[in-house]
Amino acid sequence: MPDDLLSVRNLTKRFGTQTVIKDLSFSIPKGDRVTLFAPSGAGKTTLINILTRLDHNYEGEFSIEAKNIVTIFQEPRLFPYMTVEENIYLPMRIRRTMITESVMEKYQRWLRVCDLSACTWHYPYQLSGGMKQKVALIRGFLTEPDFVMMDEPFTSIDPSSKQKIIGHILEAYPQTTILFVTHAVDEISLLTQSMLSFNSNRLLGAFA
Repeated sequence: MPDDLLSVRNLTKRFGTQTVIKDLSFSIPKGDRVTLFAPSGAGKTTLINILTRLDHNYEGEFSIEAKNIVTIFQEPRLFPYMTVEENIYLPMRIRRTMITESVMEKYQRWLRVCDLSACTWHYPYQLSGGMKQKVALIRGFLTEPDFVMMDEPFTSIDPSSKQKIIGHILEAYPQTTILFVTHAVDEISLLTQSMLSFNSNRLLGAFA
């Protein structure tokens, strides 16, 4: 469909003789927020690795109609020799994006939402696991992405902080297309509008 931002067609992934994803097809329209719900070991992260082009060994095809694509992984993937602020601004500096007053205001608001205002000059080794993941979330969303893939990003974040962060995402990024991957039932309705149920390498159904 012309308005689909993500389209996956007949995707199959094998590891040797084991088929992890089999003949998977689905699409996500622009502006939609969709949960991919699946138990551990069903191939969620494998799918994300394919969609982020970290894995090129698969059958089938997919297309993403977005200019600024961000992936927030299960691990924060921060640079240990950079401070919180340096890690957050790194993608913008690499792209030589101007860090304007507006960007700095959004950055400060994110810090308040994540209770990290006092930690901007801390290094990753000085942060808890949940704090590191918050830094990764800020880094991803601060670039104003068109499409965000989130692979179980709240695992190490406490429920109260998770509620605040999701509330901020819904308020500040209402038009951003999101593919939210989780195996936690309670997270499904917090962020997304619809759900794809994925189990044993099959897409079981879509629910609005």
